[in-house]
Amino acid sequence: MVNRIFFSVIYLIFLNHSFGQSIDASTIIATDLNNRLDSIFADVGKNHPGCAVTIIEHGKVLTRKDYGMANIENQVPFTHQSVVKMPYSEAREFISIAAVLMDKKGVFNLNDKVRKYFPDLPDWSEPVTLWDLLNHRSGFVDEWSTLLLMYNSMSNRFETEQFLRLLYNQSTPEIEPGKGYMYCNSDFGLLRLIMEKASGENLPDWIEKQLFVPLQMMNTHMQKNPTDIIPNNATLYEGAIGGGYQHAHVQKTSPGGNYYILTTANDLEIWAATVNDISSEVSMAITKLTTNVRQMPGKENHFIIGYTHRSVNNQQVIIHEGVNGYKYMTHIPSRGLTIITLGNLTYDGFSEENEAITDYFLKKPAFVLLKLITKPILLPESELSKYTGNFRWQNQVSWEGSNQTRKFSSIFIEDGKLKMRINGNYVVELTPVAKDVFYYHEGTELEGYGAQFEFSQTSLDSPLKLVVTYDDGFPGVTMIKDTEDIWNPSIENLKEFTGRFYSKHLDYFWNIELNQTGKLILKSSNLPDIELEPDGYNQFHFIGEQYPGVGFDRWILYNKDDQGVITHLTVWTGRVMHHRFDKQ
Repeated sequence: MVNRIFFSVIYLIFLNHSFGQSIDASTIIATDLNNRLDSIFADVGKNHPGCAVTIIEHGKVLTRKDYGMANIENQVPFTHQSVVKMPYSEAREFISIAAVLMDKKGVFNLNDKVRKYFPDLPDWSEPVTLWDLLNHRSGFVDEWSTLLLMYNSMSNRFETEQFLRLLYNQSTPEIEPGKGYMYCNSDFGLLRLIMEKASGENLPDWIEKQLFVPLQMMNTHMQKNPTDIIPNNATLYEGAIGGGYQHAHVQKTSPGGNYYILTTANDLEIWAATVNDISSEVSMAITKLTTNVRQMPGKENHFIIGYTHRSVNNQQVIIHEGVNGYKYMTHIPSRGLTIITLGNLTYDGFSEENEAITDYFLKKPAFVLLKLITKPILLPESELSKYTGNFRWQNQVSWEGSNQTRKFSSIFIEDGKLKMRINGNYVVELTPVAKDVFYYHEGTELEGYGAQFEFSQTSLDSPLKLVVTYDDGFPGVTMIKDTEDIWNPSIENLKEFTGRFYSKHLDYFWNIELNQTGKLILKSSNLPDIELEPDGYNQFHFIGEQYPGVGFDRWILYNKDDQGVITHLTVWTGRVMHHRFDKQ
């Protein structure tokens, strides 16, 4: 890019001498930047969610660009005035900063214990402080992961009284209070309630008066009610199965899931200036937070409050993003640059475009897609069978917590095709392309990625190894075929695991029965029937739902007394450590 700009300058200087025109180098650079942005966002058009882009250098706006639609159905263009409800994880930045400001103003002390404000919280939580809530080390259950033991949707409304009762009735901590780690929506939900109790105000009102209005961020708010009419509100979209877009899932509504921030690209320009001003209260609050909060396991240099620190081409980059990787603002301190990409596409949004702009400024060499084998070959079903089985993921660290020790993907044959259940109900077809090598492609040719699945075995006695390589450089995965004796209980054996089980914490029953085909089925009043699959001795696996069609893995372990009689079962997943149901 340097050479391209250099030769453009020489050429235009020649034109200037020849024709008397006056064009400075900054105009040329701005033109090159705008062309690059148009190239990066070339696919964001009239049938695509929108994004507003602002590039700021040393406080001066270099360019503003708008792409795509605020509403696809009505063909409403996206602009810098479009109001976007960012994913709720991104709101942690603003709530965390507000908590530090309350501490500074004497509203409370971040070293306060949570039972000072809610004394009915369980005795085991006595040492838990507000800092522990900010660090996801309280030991409280995650409200939504726990509620999904009763419901199959995260869009149910969960009132404050229900939320507090869930915490009051928790007899044992999920992790060691003050020391362990588990990503927990309840932590920020409880923090919000404490902030409101200490200040005597609704948190959206307090943040608006104490933070947004003084900064003149007049179109930025913390959500009060999801049904409120918001002027210039952009419709939220997500990718649809099979391509295209659909309206995003109904949001969670609870103390721990209703602190969305609504803002505009114009207001984020003000926020960027405030964050970068080291004398501002906001900047000093960020310094205090990044000094006192931990980095999240399973993510590269990502602080729990929603900041990621990375090095790109040996230069520091500070990214504002939540756990889904929705990058809405990036700073390059050495260049005095800020990149804003605010859009109405949920989950990771326009993060790839944000990274591409960052790479452009830092002159990071363009990534060359890895060349994978893609030409299909024919393999009979008899040969495919040697690749089937359960494959355990190796060296997995999850941002959700420390309870991901049993992450499996199963490979099976269906309709003569080799298929793999990556996780939950996410199943892909593996196409044979060479000896022991398979290929899979996700998405479109322009926006998708390719993955190569290569099986190997060091000796006849060693377990089958599977290495997954992605063509776009995404970190690969190594899996080992499970060599444990497959536990395959008979129908007679399965009868032992039937019965009625009660969660004292939730005051809720599960019934586990055998159906007519000899399958173990979990039944409850608020859930559809769920099949339990044997997965380890006395252990079963099942797929839960959090939204229609969106599944995730769960496990049930049956516990027995010294006489071999089942006393209870425990349920576990990423953010459910050991939820107990007693045999009735």
